[in-house]
Amino acid sequence: MSTTYPSLYSLTVEGLYLFRRIMLGELEDEALDCTNPVYAKPMTGTKPFQVGTFDSAKEMAIAICSSLDQQQPQAHAGDAGLWAWLTFVMADVIFQKKDGIRKVGEIHRWYPASPNDYQKAQRHLVRMPTLLYSALGKNADHLICGKLGTPGELREQLTSQQDMFSSNFQEACRLLYFDDASGAIKRGAAGKDTGGVARRLAAVRKQLDVTWDMTDLSAWKILSLLPAEFDRFRPQEQL
Repeated sequence: MSTTYPSLYSLTVEGLYLFRRIMLGELEDEALDCTNPVYAKPMTGTKPFQVGTFDSAKEMAIAICSSLDQQQPQAHAGDAGLWAWLTFVMADVIFQKKDGIRKVGEIHRWYPASPNDYQKAQRHLVRMPTLLYSALGKNADHLICGKLGTPGELREQLTSQQDMFSSNFQEACRLLYFDDASGAIKRGAAGKDTGGVARRLAAVRKQLDVTWDMTDLSAWKILSLLPAEFDRFRPQEQL
């Protein structure tokens, strides 16, 4: 059963305090009324937001961007109250319960770190997919095609360096690792110990950055610079 809110909201200081305690299992969900102005302020200029069973992080990101309407998510990256509110209203969709207990994992998956705290900020399960989709469009498909609560190895590796957040590099990643036919990541792309996987690409990108201005290269040029170990993922047009 879906729930529709008249707008997006941002948790107040009081709301953030209750949200944190709820996510830590110290309070029941009912302790936070997520539309009570004491705990959550409606965001002007936003459209209704419907919480449903999103099949992927991309579907969730599209819904959030739609509710933001003409506002860019990047403009709200530092609004911890917004991302915490979204996490709270989608908690049952994002986090699986086991024996009645919500498994939320480490704090930065659900409590928004400062966007300036690069390594921690990128772990948030709501903000990160939304910012990726807004900034990269389809070139973020390989990063946000998975389930909401499981960002996966690929996203972790391919957002692990600040310089990776460029459309040309992520387009190259998409060409390598995303299967348009299935709408999913290619088999083996998220492995850890074999050639050509995302973990290896992160390492090779650092090496290439010594010689090349990566921001000035097309996606296809980046692919042409990769060693033969990436051939098993390389698009047929380049083989």
